[in-house]
Amino acid sequence: MKITNSIYSVLLLLTILNTSIELKAQNNYPQNYFISPLDIPIILSGSFGELRSNHFHTGLDIKTQGVIGKRVLATADGYVSRIKVSPWGYGNALYITHPNGYVSVYAHLDKYSDSIAKLVKQTQYKQQKFAVEIFPTKGQISVKQGELIAYSGNSGSSGGPHVHFEIRNGAQQPINPLLFGIKVNDNRYPIMRKLRIYNYYKYDNSEVQEFTLYQDKSIVYKKFKDTINISSTQFYPAIEGFDRFNGANNKNGYYKLEFYFDDTLYSRFTAEKISFSEKRYINSYIDYSTFKSKKQRFQRSLKEENTHLLNISNVMNNGIMLLNDSKAHKVKIIAYDFAGQSVTLEVFVKYIKSNDHKEVLNANIFDWNHENIYKAENFEIVIPKGAFYSSQQFHAKSEDNKYSTYSKLCNIFEIGVPLHKYSKLKIRVINPDSIKNKSKLCIISLNSKDIRVYEGGEYSNGWLSTKTRSFGRYYIDIDTIAPVLKPKNIYENKNITKQRLISFKVQDDLSGIKKYSASINNQWVLLEYDPKREHLYYIIDKHFEAGKHKFVISATDSKGNKTKLSYNLIRN
Repeated sequence: MKITNSIYSVLLLLTILNTSIELKAQNNYPQNYFISPLDIPIILSGSFGELRSNHFHTGLDIKTQGVIGKRVLATADGYVSRIKVSPWGYGNALYITHPNGYVSVYAHLDKYSDSIAKLVKQTQYKQQKFAVEIFPTKGQISVKQGELIAYSGNSGSSGGPHVHFEIRNGAQQPINPLLFGIKVNDNRYPIMRKLRIYNYYKYDNSEVQEFTLYQDKSIVYKKFKDTINISSTQFYPAIEGFDRFNGANNKNGYYKLEFYFDDTLYSRFTAEKISFSEKRYINSYIDYSTFKSKKQRFQRSLKEENTHLLNISNVMNNGIMLLNDSKAHKVKIIAYDFAGQSVTLEVFVKYIKSNDHKEVLNANIFDWNHENIYKAENFEIVIPKGAFYSSQQFHAKSEDNKYSTYSKLCNIFEIGVPLHKYSKLKIRVINPDSIKNKSKLCIISLNSKDIRVYEGGEYSNGWLSTKTRSFGRYYIDIDTIAPVLKPKNIYENKNITKQRLISFKVQDDLSGIKKYSASINNQWVLLEYDPKREHLYYIIDKHFEAGKHKFVISATDSKGNKTKLSYNLIRN
């Protein structure tokens, strides 16, 4: 594709301006104060601000060469201010507070250094639980820059061996670690794959045109150069794409994304700083409906009324672009990576009058700025003020249920409309007097693939109640089946002298594992849980002395169904 000198001049100017902006941003943060938390080359599998399910990614995911056990180092002098062990989320995590007020975070660890591990185990035995949170006092565990603090792992909700690394300010807001001078090699351009143009109507954005994009280094274009005809006087664009760093093919997020209309900036996303209280607003920033149905994330210029994000700025007219004449107008979208490389898409749009769109009726309009209640014969939902990102034309119904006999199937609004806050849902129980153990009743939702999702539920006066942050299909079922515990490396009267651990596979068919415990001769011992591997295990230690002992393990699901196994074991 031929590119004129004038276009090169514009691109050069944009690059210079972008570099100036990034240097200014970096000047807000101390440079070369923090070192890398690993003593191996930094290759990223996840970037800061990357689009994830229900949140923006709050750190850097650093690859550990596909293995666990790499040395994790204190990135600067400070003291350990928080230690958290959980089977979910960050898994084994460590927090260090530094003299300059920042906090570094290291997550998905395999194990801690000896002094930290000793404190963790003491706390676990004192509290008699695996998941613990500890807040050491200042000076209790001091560390120096480069000191070994842990070993990398794959704990918690990690999808593979890596270290999740964050730097937070005094307000506990994560900041992009690259702004502190942490270096990552990158000479690869961001990529745009798809463009969408949405006709904007107050309660209906279903009219959309999608275009596959092609790229020549820094220039992006659609297959047909024709002007895009739009049948609405208001519209907004969206982009689906990603960025990559050197050394890996992981699809990471843009550092910055800008939307222009006739060279006027309408919206800018920047992956500089994130507030945990705002992270769920990602469901308003992306086209949530398309994400739910196709697992594609389109980043939109649109800013809905009830959206509050630190990383969205320079918004004009809520990102909605206006066509007040029949002339062609330019839409320009620029995606940047942190290294300053950018790609640019320019398309032209034109208003063509059409009478095809039918305006919605003003029935069941739920205002985002008020509490909304929908009552029907078989269910009721209370949606609090601020739960919607914008006002919606609400609808719901109940129908025959082929999944269970305990309730009707309740179709509540659209699965592709996100909720920011929990709503209260009640479903009527059919023939409650015929159910002996009502405490085992639970509310189930069905995802787009008809997979059951446990939603909890408490019984009262013929109704089952829970809270939810999703719309879709709901019904009542019952959970009376206890978890399944399968021993992996023991049996009755086995000699375990040469074993490092006692291991079980644990599964539950519906409500999920809630509690688990183990004992030796009626004395509690530490049982560790890795839910993604369905793994419960006890690492054999001083609590299992030489001789013959009774080992007992139990697992209980969220509806109180319990499985308990007992073994006589020998250790020389």
